[in-house]
Amino acid sequence: MQVHRTRILWVLTSAAILAPACGGGPESPTQAPAPAPTSTPRPSGWSEGTALLVVSGETQEPVSGAKVFVAGAPRLTDADGKVVVTAAAEGATVDVEAEGFLTRQTLVRYGETRLTLWPVTEQLSEGYTQKLVYTSWDSSGSPMPLIRLPAKVRTLSLEPSEPLKAEWTAMDAHLGAAEYFNVAALGRMTFSVGGAADMTVPTRVNRADEYCDSDWTLLTRVWTSNREITRAEIVFCSEKPSRLPQPILHEMGHVYGLRHSSSGFDVMYPMYAGEAMTHYGFSHGFTYPEVVIMTLMSWRRGGNVWPDNDRTATSSATEVLVFAN
Repeated sequence: MQVHRTRILWVLTSAAILAPACGGGPESPTQAPAPAPTSTPRPSGWSEGTALLVVSGETQEPVSGAKVFVAGAPRLTDADGKVVVTAAAEGATVDVEAEGFLTRQTLVRYGETRLTLWPVTEQLSEGYTQKLVYTSWDSSGSPMPLIRLPAKVRTLSLEPSEPLKAEWTAMDAHLGAAEYFNVAALGRMTFSVGGAADMTVPTRVNRADEYCDSDWTLLTRVWTSNREITRAEIVFCSEKPSRLPQPILHEMGHVYGLRHSSSGFDVMYPMYAGEAMTHYGFSHGFTYPEVVIMTLMSWRRGGNVWPDNDRTATSSATEVLVFAN
């Protein structure tokens, strides 16, 4: 068990045989065992003439003139973003280079012939993406691998503690945060407050938590396996932040796999107004760049490394990350 801490703290895996016939007649002939079914080998790689499609992850429009290298052999996409490749073995390297996008580094995988590129624009600069997806806001050192919820998780539920359930302002803030999140998720998954779900996220007040240093501190713990989030909880250091949708929504972003943003306009910016805010003072959800990033993350494997490489996106490591704000 590895533990990392971010403070943005990084804190800190049978064949049937016929029996003789009854009644004294002649014996039925013994039936030979049925042959064992033969399994069809799983297809692998790309066959000769496989057509690849390269698209922008932001617009889903085809990317023409992209350089596609399969096992080192170069090809260019046509006006429709397509390119036909020669046969390639499962696991052969794939590199895609195109102006206005991060270089995509992946592998030949059977059935994966749509290559989505991560855009680089004024709003989605390389530095912005790196901080929001791969590092904490004030982190120095090497980028961290992308973490994300498993694809099978389609529903999540905030489960407030009993004291929080008894306070209408806290419940209203939880409901508001869930609504903002669902708008940004674009139908890929939904958050509710209470009820059955693929993943339940407890929320509670715990002033004694080791990372509590003020009434306005709150934090999210996520447990990961193979860079996928398998469990999460949200902790408030007092009732105060539990009564506002903005800090709750921020922590839900961590549950999704987002780290911290350097933009003060973003939900994932690691500071908020605290006592200067009123319950109804928060009037926006995730920004457009954050929504695009969330969509792009849903198309990447857990463990994808900066800038956009999933060739080694598997790990048996189990980690606990803590995001404290």
